[in-house]
Amino acid sequence: MKTSFVSSLSLQTTMRTAVAKAQQDMVAAQQEVTTGRHADVGVALGATTARSLDLTRDVLRIKSMLTTNSLATQRLESSEEALSKMAELGQKVLDSLVGIGSSSDATNLDVARTAIQNSLDTFSNFANTSVNGEYLFSGINTDVKPFEDVAKEGSAAITAFGAELNFFMTNNGIASKSDMTKADMDAFLTEMEAKLDGTSLLTDPPHDPAVAGQDFWSTFVSSASDDNMKSRITQSEIVQTSTNANSQGMRKFVLTSLVSIEFLTSDMSDVAKEEAVSRSTGYIGQAMSGLTGERATLGLSAERVKKADETLDAQMNIIEVHLNDLEAVDAYEASTRVKGLEALVETAYTLTARLQQLSLVNFL
Repeated sequence: MKTSFVSSLSLQTTMRTAVAKAQQDMVAAQQEVTTGRHADVGVALGATTARSLDLTRDVLRIKSMLTTNSLATQRLESSEEALSKMAELGQKVLDSLVGIGSSSDATNLDVARTAIQNSLDTFSNFANTSVNGEYLFSGINTDVKPFEDVAKEGSAAITAFGAELNFFMTNNGIASKSDMTKADMDAFLTEMEAKLDGTSLLTDPPHDPAVAGQDFWSTFVSSASDDNMKSRITQSEIVQTSTNANSQGMRKFVLTSLVSIEFLTSDMSDVAKEEAVSRSTGYIGQAMSGLTGERATLGLSAERVKKADETLDAQMNIIEVHLNDLEAVDAYEASTRVKGLEALVETAYTLTARLQQLSLVNFL
């Protein structure tokens, strides 16, 4: 007859293996309790894992689009606010022009001219508004400052406007501004309106040959692109999410300011000055109308982005419900499993400790 024996070392080894396996299972169970989904989706779902991956990818795509839309919304809201402030400046300019009327008082003219020049300076600051390091009114050239400091004395725009005036007077035999008639003023302003609208190009003289044939606005005032920013707000919808400093509203505001700065002086004849004020009043009205139109366009885009966000949120909620059906675990069952594994580990530790205390010395 043969007796068999059990090695305490083998028992300890078995216990260590059981503890390691229980600890591994407990980590997975705790992860499931925390996340509410299977620790290993591939093992749990098997053949339906591809469906889970597709739904997860759709959720990430929608979240990415919502993030992009939030940036577009910020750009639209900031642009609308800046355009609103510009329109308010237009009203101030209009008030100054109306306040002048047919007055020839030098003080009144100086006050009005200074107010309009200050409005142009503030207008330029709004036109150079930037958000998150991007200029709002640069079109697609978001890293380029769009507007020159037009109101600054001796600026490129004021200098070029003066050159055009001197050239006009020379060609028409006008000795000085004080000699300009109503017809002269009308003719000159018609030419300058065409120049700033971009329908008439620069000539040599009075300008440098290097800029002859170019647009007055893009040469002396604006560095913005005519192409506006566009954003994809859904898989199938793209909207305009910016405007640029080349819009007619901004051109007319600058034209009004240049005319006012140049001709609202006491040395002008009354008839020429009245014509300048009358034309400027019309220009600033067009400027305000243009700025309001740009605001309306951006407002429509903002509304479309809002509707797109609502649609995307609804889509994501539906997808997440399906995804939850696939990947979700029973939190109560997972919690119970964690407690069971904790008890198993504690028991294994206790048995291992007792086995380590076994020694033949205790029985000799």
